[in-house]
Amino acid sequence: MKYILIFALLTSTFQLLKAQPLETVIKSQAIQMGKAMVVGDTKTFSKFMLPELMAAGGGGEKVMRQMDSAINLFKQFGGQVSRITYGQPAKVVKYKKELQTHLPQTTELTSDIADVSFTSSIIAISRDNGKNWYFYDANMLQSTNLKDKLPALSPDVKIPPGEKPKIIMKQEMPGKEGGSD
Repeated sequence: MKYILIFALLTSTFQLLKAQPLETVIKSQAIQMGKAMVVGDTKTFSKFMLPELMAAGGGGEKVMRQMDSAINLFKQFGGQVSRITYGQPAKVVKYKKELQTHLPQTTELTSDIADVSFTSSIIAISRDNGKNWYFYDANMLQSTNLKDKLPALSPDVKIPPGEKPKIIMKQEMPGKEGGSD
């Protein structure tokens, strides 16, 4: 009897852990993607990109080379992505065999000249009922272009406008002298 009770307890605990709320899975995978960007792991980062957007960019290898080049160029000028954090996902909707939502993403960049922080919304899409999620920064495009890039996006996924970046200058800009006016 004792062993049956222990088995039942372990089985139910495993089932509870396995059945994580969608919001937890979404945020966990977004965090994995953000960590990959911070450390410059474009291979891991690209696993979270929609396959059709990767194809539109010339395919996986080409897109990863472009991302690596952009990261290296940014580093050459003393810049780096220092931190990416995520808020809670909005309500998940089922639309055209996909689960869809959006969540806020705050990206912090640092450079020799300034620190920049900006919050945008990323769209999260799952095509396997919530097991794996793809992400797309919705604020990279105007809403009309967003529908072109993601024609299967539900009209119920309402993307809030991006916030104005917060910029903290570290030094005077070249050519400027003195304090503020």
